[in-house]
Amino acid sequence: MIMASRNLSPRKTYFSHIKRKTVGSGFFDNSCKEFYRCRLLCCLNAFQIELHAYLIDAEHIYLLFTPLTPSGYDAFIKFLNKSYNDYFAIRFGRKVQTWQNKPVVRLLPSVKLFLDSQKFIERLPLKNAAYTHPGECTYSSYCSNAFFSNPEYLKRHPSLSAFLGKDRGSLQRYRAFIARPFQESYGVFLESRLLFGRPFLRRNMASRLEKNTTLTDILKSGTMANAGIGNCI
Repeated sequence: MIMASRNLSPRKTYFSHIKRKTVGSGFFDNSCKEFYRCRLLCCLNAFQIELHAYLIDAEHIYLLFTPLTPSGYDAFIKFLNKSYNDYFAIRFGRKVQTWQNKPVVRLLPSVKLFLDSQKFIERLPLKNAAYTHPGECTYSSYCSNAFFSNPEYLKRHPSLSAFLGKDRGSLQRYRAFIARPFQESYGVFLESRLLFGRPFLRRNMASRLEKNTTLTDILKSGTMANAGIGNCI
């Protein structure tokens, strides 16, 4: 049975979590990750996807992106996965469907949540103590976002551009923002929403958040609990 491609809202920003389809596969080594990343970054324009942040690890892929067409993202993921499956078959001599063609996709209910979601992705390598600094992770967008004014392949989101401004120390401010951990309760909230699909907010709270310029991790020092978010958990 062929599943129809879902339609995403063009120019809205989404978080996506791509999981393994086959137990015990995923990426075998760094060469596998490098192959997937090259296809990911070099084929964005063909599928009209703006990529803001990414993380590729052995068993999961995380993307923060804005589609410019309704069906481009699903077509993009199917292309990436087929390319990787072909690579895997040639290199290891066996065919396997490694990654899910229908990944979890979460619409961010407010542009104010964008930077928190990007911070979530770029801090994930620290979660299991695999790294002591996000810059140590090779297959992450952190170094591009944190050290380059015009990161290659990545598209700066308007929320990030507004946060950085035009002063000389803007990237240093971004690095400090990523370095500051989330408050534990808010980190749990983000994880449950981004990775496990629980609703971000009730509809009326989403409307309030969209209009309120203070409800972001940047201005609330790592927490949105005082803004009523805790009532939704």
